[in-house]
Amino acid sequence: MAGAASTVPPGLPGSDPLTDPLRVAAARRLLLEVPGPAAFDRLSALAARLLDVGHVKVTLFTDRDVVVGGHGLPAGVVGGPALLTGALSAITVRQGSSLRISSAADDERVAGLPAVTSGEVRSYLGAPLLAASGQVVGALAGYDAAPREWSDDAEELLEQLAASVVAELELSAAQSAVGTSRAWLEVALEASSVGIWERDLRTGTIHWDERCAALFGVDSAMDHESLDQVLTEHVHPEDHAAVEEAMRVAIEERGDYTVEFRVRREDGVARWVLARGRVVADASGAPARVLGTVLDVTEARGQAQRRLTAVERAAAIAEVAAELANAARLEDLADVVVRAAHVLGAQTGALAIVDGPGGPLRLHMAGDLAATVREQHPEIGLVDGVVLPMDDALPVQYAARRGRRLLLSDPAETIARFPAMAGVVDLVGLRALAAVPLRVEGRVLGTFLVVWTVDHDFLGDDVEVLEALAAQIALSVSRLQADAERAAAVAAMAQANERLRLLAEAGRVLSGTLDINQQIGRLASLVVPELADWCWIVVTDEQGRLHDVASSHRDAARRSEVEEYVRAMVATMSEASAARRVTTTGSPVMLPVIDWDDVARALPDAGARERFARLGAGSGVAVPLVARGQVLGALGLFTREERGPLGDREVDTAVEIGRRAGLALHQARLYGQQRELADALQRSMLTEPPQPEHGEIVVRYVPAAEGAEIGGDWYDAFLQRGGATVLAIGDVVGHDTRAAAAMGQVRGLLRGISYSSGGSPAEVLSELDRAVQGLALDTMATALVAHLEPEPGDETGRVRLRWANAGHPPPALLASDGSVVLLEGKQADLLLGVAPETVREDHVAVLAPGSTVLLYTDGLVERRDRDIDAGTQQLLEVLGDCEGLPLGELCDRVLERMFLPDAEDDVAVLAVRLHPEG
Repeated sequence: MAGAASTVPPGLPGSDPLTDPLRVAAARRLLLEVPGPAAFDRLSALAARLLDVGHVKVTLFTDRDVVVGGHGLPAGVVGGPALLTGALSAITVRQGSSLRISSAADDERVAGLPAVTSGEVRSYLGAPLLAASGQVVGALAGYDAAPREWSDDAEELLEQLAASVVAELELSAAQSAVGTSRAWLEVALEASSVGIWERDLRTGTIHWDERCAALFGVDSAMDHESLDQVLTEHVHPEDHAAVEEAMRVAIEERGDYTVEFRVRREDGVARWVLARGRVVADASGAPARVLGTVLDVTEARGQAQRRLTAVERAAAIAEVAAELANAARLEDLADVVVRAAHVLGAQTGALAIVDGPGGPLRLHMAGDLAATVREQHPEIGLVDGVVLPMDDALPVQYAARRGRRLLLSDPAETIARFPAMAGVVDLVGLRALAAVPLRVEGRVLGTFLVVWTVDHDFLGDDVEVLEALAAQIALSVSRLQADAERAAAVAAMAQANERLRLLAEAGRVLSGTLDINQQIGRLASLVVPELADWCWIVVTDEQGRLHDVASSHRDAARRSEVEEYVRAMVATMSEASAARRVTTTGSPVMLPVIDWDDVARALPDAGARERFARLGAGSGVAVPLVARGQVLGALGLFTREERGPLGDREVDTAVEIGRRAGLALHQARLYGQQRELADALQRSMLTEPPQPEHGEIVVRYVPAAEGAEIGGDWYDAFLQRGGATVLAIGDVVGHDTRAAAAMGQVRGLLRGISYSSGGSPAEVLSELDRAVQGLALDTMATALVAHLEPEPGDETGRVRLRWANAGHPPPALLASDGSVVLLEGKQADLLLGVAPETVREDHVAVLAPGSTVLLYTDGLVERRDRDIDAGTQQLLEVLGDCEGLPLGELCDRVLERMFLPDAEDDVAVLAVRLHPEG
């Protein structure tokens, strides 16, 4: 496209802001001063990274659109028109507010634009570039070829970056203006033959520029080794003492240097010069240099004082202009303004600055004026300036509010026009004043105030000098405000990133475990020292009583002190305490300053108050731990006086952490309740085994580690009607309360079928498999059923073990001679719940007296760090080491060596041992 006008969608009501001549002029002014794309490319890259978009561009709109920087753009785009995407940026400029489009193809405002129909833009987020003049001069836009949802944070972030882009543009314009001013200064110095000199107090050397050297009759700039050399070679002997004394006083008082003396030139001609200078200190405050000017005043000495004053003004203006150009902070300008007032022959001055659009007017004073106000009104704070209402009560406000210059040379007239000035006139002995608005591009930034304590009439070039100084001051104010706005935007982004990092870390900590104590303990260690110097966390129980759970201190050696205090606090605190107020109301409690009367009401116990005092707290805040409208506890954060109270952003972060902690606490409690219910259900169905005449039976059940799911492992042992001992063990597929319930059904069916039918293990498993299908239990399970039957015709005490296996780990046998084997028989039959028609088979082994058989579920031999074969081999080795142990101790030893505390599966063990022979 050729320009913005050709890309603007038709049909928008009202006049077109794009063609507004004031807006076009403001944009053209900034475009002309664009130094290059580097700064805007960096800001575009930052926006692309923070928004996670592929393309970002900065576009200025004069009578056409021009891309001045971007990220992810084709080669050659920067410096030219915005092409297809310019239409979207034009909409942003036209409406003067951010444009958020999640799916361009579905948005009737832009669906027909070429950028959308071509597929180049599917999502778009644009922010207007609002210049200091109040005009929208362009747009900062990010876009992608895929639809996406833009968050409010993303829009706010882009608007902040747009402010940084405008700050860069305004800074370039201001620097250009400063450069022009410096050129004017150079021309002025050249025209007035003002020389520049510098004395290095550390080395003693003195440098003259060309004009200074010319005044001394030297053809070019030169350096001198010392002041003595200058005096000896170039200064009239009668003036040596005056020059040395003026220099000594200036250095000692770190003040101004002013002296008139005669120059001895090589041509023999004596000329009078006026040297002025100022002592500059180094970083430690020690005098380092003297910077000054020198002016030939030979002709002026014979002329009227008015002529001499004008010359002095020129030199002083040059100094003031240089100081203004080098000022690094707004606070530095007040001292410069006083020196600017001296240029006009005034005794003092002040500077009033508007704190941004819609902000207050702050009056900054320095020198004698500040000293007088501080002496007469010590209660007034002058460090950050005196805030003045934006009205017409005083000349300084009138000039800033109306943008008009005021020149008042009669105190009576001043009081008559501004009655509130009566006290000021008496306070400072005011005789005349000038209030000149500080204006940049039609925008008033404040007021330059000049005060005379002697009679003064505004004659000659007074007004021109006032306006020139005000223009220089206004440029410096604009530049420093732009720097401050950019720094604030960067700081805000850093704070937002830090808040997101802390919240993300809190989420990670709270989701890392379902153990409540671990959750809260890790959270306490996270918020200290990030948000506070020390903290406590208390939670409520089911009866609403508060319990101390966790605490922390930035000094690890003092954490035990915090623990002692929190225990005392919970035991003795009243309803007025922060913890009780938070858990009662569900709202944060702010303690910007610790009031010891409030502490006494909250902590009636003197010992608790003493512990609190020892910990030290200048301020604090307590936030609720909330989940689904229920307050589950409170988080207390405390900072010492030297750190200061938490800011609004930090409090918001603490509240969000409390909300997330409440949800995690709620989930952990809910999980614990569910787990306890399922575990109780499971244990209620695992009954004590009988003790048959021929042997001993021992059972064990160990649930999975805290945080793992409930399993479906079970065992059973009972006597049939015929006297045979039935042993059973199994594992229902699944790890939840449903698996535990299914386990109870399968176990009950097996016990009933076995007892009523008296069938063999294979017959019982076959009938159980058919029952699982017929009753629609919709579950699968492994199981092993075994019978202990006396060996027919055997009188030695041997017992026959008959078993059938439905996909379960095989039994392990520890023989009376200490050997260990698996009773595998043939391959295990198919597990239950898959194919009820499966033919199942009994296996038989004859056990000698003293033999031990171990039945177990797979959680004993299978876990994440080893396969089932390795686990089974380890089980056999452990059993071999347990020879001779009592049966109960054998089971405990096996579990101790095979089952890890963090196991993710539960384990059931059933062991039977035949009585030894005899």
